[in-house]
Amino acid sequence: MGPGHLGPRGAVSRPSAWFLELPAVVRWGIVGTVGALVVVTLGVATWSWLDHREARAQRAVGPVEQQATQALARGERSALDAGAVQLRAFLKDHGGSRASSKAWYLLGGVEFQRGDLGAAATAYGEAARRGSPSVAALSRLDLSYVREAKGDLPGALQAVNQGLQGRTARDFLYQDLLMAKGRFLEETKDTAGAVDVYRRLLRELPAAARGDEVRGRLALLGASP
Repeated sequence: MGPGHLGPRGAVSRPSAWFLELPAVVRWGIVGTVGALVVVTLGVATWSWLDHREARAQRAVGPVEQQATQALARGERSALDAGAVQLRAFLKDHGGSRASSKAWYLLGGVEFQRGDLGAAATAYGEAARRGSPSVAALSRLDLSYVREAKGDLPGALQAVNQGLQGRTARDFLYQDLLMAKGRFLEETKDTAGAVDVYRRLLRELPAAARGDEVRGRLALLGASP
């Protein structure tokens, strides 16, 4: 084969030699650009896959949510059992989706009505960990009720305190969380703590819907508003 004809090895070696002859700064620039393109391409592909997965989860959660909500409204054991099965099947298939927090929250309610307080506490804990701030607050409030039902008043207080963290009088469930905290403090015989919480509620929410109830609690505790 003459010098004017390149075999397979020549076809590969000549571009490699050309690249190596470039200034180092140019070579690194080319490598960096190619690397950036690879990262962007992989990022777009991953985002598309995650978006597709989330869309599938959102479509799947609708019927499951409806069934669970109906079961909670009816309170029939067979419907609650079926709802729990469907929710767990959804979580097995879509546990990493954003919709999973809603499924965990519903499962907490279903398990509570079924009388499995341990499973209910676990489900509410997962919902609080995975959900938005509003879902987390709601889950921690319900978790406090579950722990109260189990006789774990320190755990109930811990749940409401976590729900109150970073929240203000303008936030969702703020009044309900404070009311629950005051009641748990009463149940633990911490009268001074309960009074402080009830006064805080009236101070921060002077037009609270449950203001009369709070004043009544304070009167029973022998304290002024």
